[in-house]
Amino acid sequence: MTSARALLSKGKKRGQGTEPSSLVYNPPMTSHPTVSLAVLAACIVACGRDETRAPSARANVSVAPPAQQATPTTPTAQPQGTAFGGTMTPLQRTRSIAPGVARPVLRAVETTAGSGGEYDRVVFEFAGDSVPGYRVEYTTKPVQRCGSGDPVKVAGTGRLVVRFEPAEAHDLTPVERHRTPALPAVRELTMVCDFEGQVEWVLGIATPAAYRVSELTGPSRLVLDVKHGP
Repeated sequence: MTSARALLSKGKKRGQGTEPSSLVYNPPMTSHPTVSLAVLAACIVACGRDETRAPSARANVSVAPPAQQATPTTPTAQPQGTAFGGTMTPLQRTRSIAPGVARPVLRAVETTAGSGGEYDRVVFEFAGDSVPGYRVEYTTKPVQRCGSGDPVKVAGTGRLVVRFEPAEAHDLTPVERHRTPALPAVRELTMVCDFEGQVEWVLGIATPAAYRVSELTGPSRLVLDVKHGP
């Protein structure tokens, strides 16, 4: 028994420090800073991959623009009738002058055939910056002189009255107050009133027809065109 224990004890002493190194593995110790840097590098790589994928994912999402509604197109109305574009209804334009300002003075009346042989033209020329107020209309009533009340007859079947206010025509001579141009439309015209700021003319029209009015400056003029009748 004693010899066996002695042998066992010797075996243990011989075995200490003589075991093969392949049976015992001691891994190398890694310092803590190296581990932290490795973890940080792994996180950066992972985050970079996520950021690289994000733009492509967002690029695949598109927002459709709102639908545009078509604007309906309305055809432009074409003028009807002839190019003359006159009227048979009364035309009126009102003007006033400041107190103390002289009234526009009618200084000339001219008649002529319009271009193209389509109408006759009567031009009333005034001294001043603009023509006075006016009213133009056909009348079926008898025409009278404003002072005496005497009836006035003119050639033609239509009577077109042109009234200016405020205005005066004291400087016109008797010859200038009456005309017989014998034009296709305008056969005769005469001034029937020049009183208290009103000047009135009556035009004898061969056959009542459309007329138009326009204003010109330099000098101030009212232009009256009367279309030739049928």
